[in-house]
Amino acid sequence: MKGALTTIPETIDRPATGTPGTFVREDGLPNLGTPCLASLLDLQDKSTIQLVRTLHNVQGDYRVATGKYGVGDGELLRVDCATARPSGIVKEE
Repeated sequence: MKGALTTIPETIDRPATGTPGTFVREDGLPNLGTPCLASLLDLQDKSTIQLVRTLHNVQGDYRVATGKYGVGDGELLRVDCATARPSGIVKEE
C-alpha cells in the first residue's frame, strides 16, 4: 500500500504583504524564465526564501521566516517560477 499523497492547494489564501515586485537569483540576477529555483533572494533586505514544493512546475511554494510577507505558521509564499513574482500565501498542508 502506498503512503497518503499530500495535495498541493491550487488557490491562494490571501495576498502577501511587503514583498518585492520580483525575487532574483542568489547571484542578484533576474530569474529569466528558468524553472523553480531552490532559493531566491529579496533584494530589499538580502534575505532568501527556500523552495518546498512546486505546482505544475510553474509555481513554487517557498518557506520564509514566520511573519515575513504576512506568512504565518503552516503557510508558504507562492511565487511564479518564470517571473519570480510573488503570487500570494498558501497553506503548507
